[in-house]
Amino acid sequence: MKRFIFSVILAMAAISMVSAQTTQKGYVKTKGRLDSKGQLIPGQRIASAAIQLTGGHSTVSDANGNFTLTAPDKKFFLSDVRKQGYVLSDPDVLKKQYACSSNPLVITMETPDKQADDQLAAERKLRRQLQQQLQQREEEIDSLKEHNKLTEEEYRQALQNLYAEQENKERLIADMSRRYAELDYDLLDEFYRQVSFCIEQGDFVKADSLLASRGDVRQEVLEQQKKGQALQERKKQLRRAEAVFAADNEEVARRCYGYFERFSAQFQNDSAAFYLELRAELDTTKVDWQLDAGTFVEDYLADYPRAIAYYQRALRQAVSQNGNDNPAVAACYNDIGYVCKTQGDYEQAMQCYQKSLEIWDKVYEGPHPDMAISYNNIGGALYSKGEYAPAMDYFQKALTINRSFYGENHPDVAMSYNNIGLTCYAQGDYVKAMEYYQRSLDVRKMVYGENHPDVAGSYNNMGAVRYAQREYDQAKEYYLKSLTICKSVYGEKHPDVAVGYNNIGLVYFLQNDYAPAQESFHKALSIIRSVYGDNHPQVATNYNNVGALYKAQGDYAQALEYYRKALAIYQSVYGENHHDVAVSYNNIGNVCYHQGQYAQALECFQKAFAILKAALGEDHPDTQFLKECVEITQGKMQDN
Repeated sequence: MKRFIFSVILAMAAISMVSAQTTQKGYVKTKGRLDSKGQLIPGQRIASAAIQLTGGHSTVSDANGNFTLTAPDKKFFLSDVRKQGYVLSDPDVLKKQYACSSNPLVITMETPDKQADDQLAAERKLRRQLQQQLQQREEEIDSLKEHNKLTEEEYRQALQNLYAEQENKERLIADMSRRYAELDYDLLDEFYRQVSFCIEQGDFVKADSLLASRGDVRQEVLEQQKKGQALQERKKQLRRAEAVFAADNEEVARRCYGYFERFSAQFQNDSAAFYLELRAELDTTKVDWQLDAGTFVEDYLADYPRAIAYYQRALRQAVSQNGNDNPAVAACYNDIGYVCKTQGDYEQAMQCYQKSLEIWDKVYEGPHPDMAISYNNIGGALYSKGEYAPAMDYFQKALTINRSFYGENHPDVAMSYNNIGLTCYAQGDYVKAMEYYQRSLDVRKMVYGENHPDVAGSYNNMGAVRYAQREYDQAKEYYLKSLTICKSVYGEKHPDVAVGYNNIGLVYFLQNDYAPAQESFHKALSIIRSVYGDNHPQVATNYNNVGALYKAQGDYAQALEYYRKALAIYQSVYGENHHDVAVSYNNIGNVCYHQGQYAQALECFQKAFAILKAALGEDHPDTQFLKECVEITQGKMQDN
């Protein structure tokens, strides 16, 4: 079974043009908003806000919200911005790198209540749009039926497909509502205010018209690339041409992002990704553009090779622009490590996570949430390798930092509880595992509501505990909750959906209901192979399960074939001394035992016992089970 570990991926900071100044002026304000007619309501300046530079100067905004910072270098980071009763509208302000320039640094803050109201208002608009889309599509389908263009069966199928599509759109609602809640309309010109306003109001035709009024963005991207090549050949005339080029780039990029928002608002992820990737290709030196594209492709399309290509490009640019010891570089290593782990390359993932942690340790003077991210991810890689004791140490370190910074009710705290629960589960302490999973679930439901992937992860893990305790009906109930959420968020072809099918198949299998078990296993295997290819631990897991199904039906030859396929994959990924390798040896030994091949069975059981004894200790239930298998097989050999 897959155990969910959710790691935070850092957003990337924008890289500004460097000037010779070492002071930076700016002001603190509330967000600019649009009224019901699309007219700008400017934000208000905020006095007495405390601004702190990382390793440098601190200041307080004056009665008009203005401040001046003295930076130790041309490039700088903000370590803290505080004002009683206010929070940062965009938390990533503290992760961005800035460069001193003549342009004012604008910091936007809001009261927590107003921030929450903005997000709720945006979510209401999005849900109304969903409802309007649903009603319009229903009317179209009804019309086709009335004009005898659909049979009764086609009519029912069309409605079922429509409602399934509506469920799949839930996840983007939270992302879109948060994005609009953070949007400061003071910082947009009138054209893009109106584009955003149209998208918020669900007037996508007008949004398209506005964006298209400035020309074919795809053609202009090609033209901009040609301009870039010409500029490289004419170095002496660059200064004036570069200013025009940069302005045009920002204009085209903003339109690409406008199209991205337009399609993501309609939950058309392939089209949304196209325009985000188009922006990334427009200027490959923009680190944040590469990471935006990689993150969307990873989260919504599960295309990991494509995602890691963007992350690696971002890393090359971050090192080139900022040097090695910089938060932007740490963020890139973190993201690359996460994809490596997802693909089963745990050694490479560990190297990336360690590099990220080393950089955070140099940047920050003490514990920091970014360091907790690295601790969590290192723990996740150790866990996946079966090194549970050191994994637990890292998860506990992450929990301590997260609770000290965020309090109890925060997603990162929930993630730490989840990961500690995973480790308790792996060590056979099911009571503690369930306790930590419940803590994680309580926080996640409070933060996200019911229909969120992290909530699905908690249900999945709680189902795994009930499964291990042989409470199969309860396990199936948890697994079905998890699968339902994952399908509504991701659609059918996603690794987490495959996990759901696999786990439900296991329950059916142990209840001797083989037909639905086989159907579930093959659905899972088809999805996993399409995403990861043939040499991945999740593929091996499914081979093991299919092998068990054949064994239960007395087809030992087919069972051995699948068990050996699983063993070969586990050995190639993990080496010899891993829990999952031991499981495969046990499975092969079990088939040999039932065939009366006791010598081969004993050899497999002894190998499995040695691995688990070293990894889990002799008192672990799995180790004791293998010890018993060895003793029974030795008795059989003596009898014969």
